[in-house]
Amino acid sequence: MASVLIAHLSDPHLPLTGLPSWREWRIKRVLSLLSWHTKRKHVHVPPALEQVMQDIHQNSPDLVALTGDMTNLGLADEFRAAQQWFKEQNLPPTLLVPGNHEAMVRENSSEKRALWTDWLHPQNNEKAPSVLIREHVALVGLNTAVPTFPFLATGRAGQEQLDLLASTLKNLGLSGLCRIVLLHHPPVAKLVGKRKGLVDLNTLQDILRQEGAEMVLHGHSHRATACTIPGTRIPVIGTTSASHIAGSPDKAAGWNRITVTPHPRTWEISVQRRALGTDGSIHDNQATKVYTLHRHLTKTAV
Repeated sequence: MASVLIAHLSDPHLPLTGLPSWREWRIKRVLSLLSWHTKRKHVHVPPALEQVMQDIHQNSPDLVALTGDMTNLGLADEFRAAQQWFKEQNLPPTLLVPGNHEAMVRENSSEKRALWTDWLHPQNNEKAPSVLIREHVALVGLNTAVPTFPFLATGRAGQEQLDLLASTLKNLGLSGLCRIVLLHHPPVAKLVGKRKGLVDLNTLQDILRQEGAEMVLHGHSHRATACTIPGTRIPVIGTTSASHIAGSPDKAAGWNRITVTPHPRTWEISVQRRALGTDGSIHDNQATKVYTLHRHLTKTAV
């Protein structure tokens, strides 16, 4: 079987399209709006994102994994603007998981989510993880975006979704697929502060240790990182904001070029970080990381 190329990007924070409607004003949105105007709009810029997307298109990925934070305030107009952005990008099959900025406040968000159906790939059971399969690779999307109090950006998957994740990983593994889990919040401690962390992190790690996965991708930290789920060889790969200005190599806009190659008894997964340089171009950043993991073969596999 041929290799499958995946483009992993996160946290584009598309530009604000306007102010909240009178129904959408909340204290947390006011605080986030102030943060946008005083800081974030100066570091999350359209030219950086345009360079990243151009580089992704030039690499012709088979799949796109997008780990959240398309918006800034989670407004309906922002969801519509992101929908239009997706259509203009004309990406290959894409799996998007929401970020905390998409679930900033408690409100009925079903109409907004419906705008992103083509990229969220919701299941019949709305609590179930989303799944997107291409060839021998299965992207599995875990939604950790939940409303929180001001000054908090924690995430939670919830026990029902985690139970369904366990069965999903088991079934996909029995089918001989390479399972790559997507979520917004890092699944490993200390990659972000406690007020931004994943509340049910330990339960998620237990499930990954028990059922297995070949890789986990996340955003939220706005940093390019690589580690593993404790007690396993499962790689955990983070990425920067795809719209961040050039600067320090671990924060400049970029994406992860991930290649999954099946061998008779193993998966070979390579990760090449692509990042925006101060010259305005995208370059290889850091050495290519190569992971070799045991491949679960079906009984009918040759």
